[in-house]
Amino acid sequence: MNDNPSLCAERAWKLFHAAADFFLLQDRSYPRAAALEMAGNRYALCAPERQVLQRGVFDAATALSRRAKRAMGSAWQDSLLAVDGHNVQITVESFIEGRLLLRANDGAVRDIAGQSSRFRFSETGAVAVDMIFRFLREFPPERVLFLFDAPMAHSGELAAVYRDRMRKAGLRGDARAVPVPEREIPFPECVAASSDRAVLDAGTRWIDLAGRVMDHFGPPVIEADFSSLVSRRRAREFPLRGGGPFW
Repeated sequence: MNDNPSLCAERAWKLFHAAADFFLLQDRSYPRAAALEMAGNRYALCAPERQVLQRGVFDAATALSRRAKRAMGSAWQDSLLAVDGHNVQITVESFIEGRLLLRANDGAVRDIAGQSSRFRFSETGAVAVDMIFRFLREFPPERVLFLFDAPMAHSGELAAVYRDRMRKAGLRGDARAVPVPEREIPFPECVAASSDRAVLDAGTRWIDLAGRVMDHFGPPVIEADFSSLVSRRRAREFPLRGGGPFW
């Protein structure tokens, strides 16, 4: 985070104006990549700022469709919970390490850690696992299935850690490393736990498990909040009100 208040304010102003433009361009059927380039170039955004928009701002139809499928309250506990393992693990680790977190206009909390290709289980990872299982012991689902991305290093070992913790917590289910987790999620019969866009679009019900874990132990510091950016009217108001602090 930059300690210069005026510089932070200027960057926030640029980011939230760019977010509004990015939203409106998508909502007018501009291709997503072109819309991001146009908004980013107009406000001279750096690569991390463009990544914030990429992960945080979607057209109204997409955002509202995902929000409509979000499982609210405790109803998710009555179903199989299919967890996108690395997605939840890495997001909770980002919370622990104080990395940038954003709240997207589709309702999900995401980081921009970019850790997938170089993920390694660490002491921070062990703390994240403990937090996840402390939450699940207090709010146990009927069954839980953790699916980890097998091509990532040590996925089998991480699945074994989760199986051991499930046994100790008395949770029914399994943890496995599979080639493509989203292809193994039984969408019609489960609540999917992920903030991954492909999972949210493919599923019929989802929860932001990492977000719930963070809220339980946090709350998390949300550096950029785009949750109100869901209509053209809101987009016109958004740059004036801002969406929260940014760096």
